[in-house]
Amino acid sequence: MKKLLPSFLTCFLLLLSLAQAEAQPTTSISGRVLDYLYNRIGDYDGLRLKTATGEVHLLFPPHTAARIRRVAAVGQSITAEVELEHGGPGYPRPGVRPSETDAVDTPTYRLIRLQNGRLKSGIQLADIPPPLPRSGPLVQAEGPLIEEMRDEHGRLNALLTDKYLIELKPHQSEQISSLLVGVQRLGVAGFERIAEGFVNRTGRPLLHPTSLTIRGQTFAL
Repeated sequence: MKKLLPSFLTCFLLLLSLAQAEAQPTTSISGRVLDYLYNRIGDYDGLRLKTATGEVHLLFPPHTAARIRRVAAVGQSITAEVELEHGGPGYPRPGVRPSETDAVDTPTYRLIRLQNGRLKSGIQLADIPPPLPRSGPLVQAEGPLIEEMRDEHGRLNALLTDKYLIELKPHQSEQISSLLVGVQRLGVAGFERIAEGFVNRTGRPLLHPTSLTIRGQTFAL
């Protein structure tokens, strides 16, 4: 019995800390939408809001972007229920220019509920479940390589062609990064993302590649 007591206390304290973490206080924020933020592959996952006291960043899951952008277009005024994001003030976002991410006093929140009084519409993020994982159609395409999308550390995250956005996992980037020097055209085979709700800043459909053809040579990924 004595041996079980420390384990019981450990589990109880863990559950208590998790409950406290989940019970984050919420607050209401109003302002005008300045722009949208995006993650490493360009999927929108946050917005910049201009309030009476300055700029704040409101983060949301990427699969809710389509619904949120219908309620909160750039330039419109909204009211949002939020809770403090664990990243805290100044949490760096890929969609923010360096001069803005350097502003360490920018408050960052997690979006819970959104209301647009002028449109008389609103959404609660808990009502938008993540899409079920499923494979889209297999695509084969070739076209000009328009952009290599890299993060703030120079790591390759995705490739942009005239028709598709090609997402690259870290091990895939390491595999082909050096082969892309001077490449102007690219062949790709991969599965298209068909999950609803995502909005990418490029406007291109996203592919999960299985192979890339570079200078006539095909590399399995």
